[in-house]
Amino acid sequence: MKATSKWLPSLGGSLLIAAHLFAFSPDAGPVDGVANEQQMRPLLDKLTELSQLIERNNQSPQVWQYHLEQAELLLRLAAAQSQPKEREDVLRMAVDGFYSAAVLCPREQPVAFERLRQLPQRLAQTFPGSPTILYAILQEIQADCILVLEQSGGDRTKSEKHRCERLLQFAREHPDVPEAAKAVLQAAQTAESLGDNQEAGRCYLYLVEHFPNDAAARKAAGALWRLGQDHQPMALELPLLYASGNSGNSVFHLDELRGQLVVVYFWTSTSEGVAEEFQKLKQLTDRYAGRGLEIVYVNMDAEPAEGRAFLSGRLTAGVHVYQPGGLDGAVAERYGLQKVPQAFLVNRDGTLLKHSLTASRLEAELADRLPRGR
Repeated sequence: MKATSKWLPSLGGSLLIAAHLFAFSPDAGPVDGVANEQQMRPLLDKLTELSQLIERNNQSPQVWQYHLEQAELLLRLAAAQSQPKEREDVLRMAVDGFYSAAVLCPREQPVAFERLRQLPQRLAQTFPGSPTILYAILQEIQADCILVLEQSGGDRTKSEKHRCERLLQFAREHPDVPEAAKAVLQAAQTAESLGDNQEAGRCYLYLVEHFPNDAAARKAAGALWRLGQDHQPMALELPLLYASGNSGNSVFHLDELRGQLVVVYFWTSTSEGVAEEFQKLKQLTDRYAGRGLEIVYVNMDAEPAEGRAFLSGRLTAGVHVYQPGGLDGAVAERYGLQKVPQAFLVNRDGTLLKHSLTASRLEAELADRLPRGR
């Protein structure tokens, strides 16, 4: 079985829902309901049989055929469903079935991949106006990138660049749908994760210019600021995580630390590896205490109480502030934050030196910028 199986969706529970929808159609009368159940029962029984075959043979080279047959049955079930929401649910399950078959089918026998490639056109003909058509296009893009990855001998850079191009093409062809801005943002994030800041900047700029009213465009503008070649001044004005009852003393301004080298560390209590990162940050503050280093911890949990609970019993030296809204908050938008934890390094004059740093990478950055201890 190919390693690509990690990209497969799970349909088991969804198929049970589909069976329930068709067995108990809410708008069917007593006679219609019986007729509908009698008509659908063979299809539902076959779906159950295929699900069991997939579960028992998930490592078999032939399992893609079961996924493909299952997907075709789901299309038939969707056509028989009168309720729009339930029909779209079943159609989405069908798309996932075609996607699973395409990922698993032998590359010398790309029947399932061709079916997935043709699926958006089939859906447009049978279910015109269905939002699942766009979902099918995006799933085909995902499968296509997996195919490029395999054909290139595991060249992730080539596959991800191909993903960027396909997502941008999707946005150009469907500029008025909500998925368009999300597709471009995903392309930008993919490029940035590869270290291709030029391509990422091109995608972020496309977002800003073509989707100015979308939330993704605001994040893109922040990302463009962050990726700028010249040192940019950084502003930060946030409430203290441990604010006193005096509202006049509850807001922190980054300008207060001018003249110091500042690490601004964005985090949440559920961030992967955040506990280990806090230990490394504590080691850095111990090592560079009195040598011009300050750390500002920006908690981005849904509630400040979550951040305070995480910090309980942990020794930290620095300023703790809170950004309401997490990754959807104003500061995350301003600086184009896509994930946490990460650290920014701010120069003594308040300009950004480095971004997207982990705690472990800070040591090398600080060693060359702070005076050596005696």
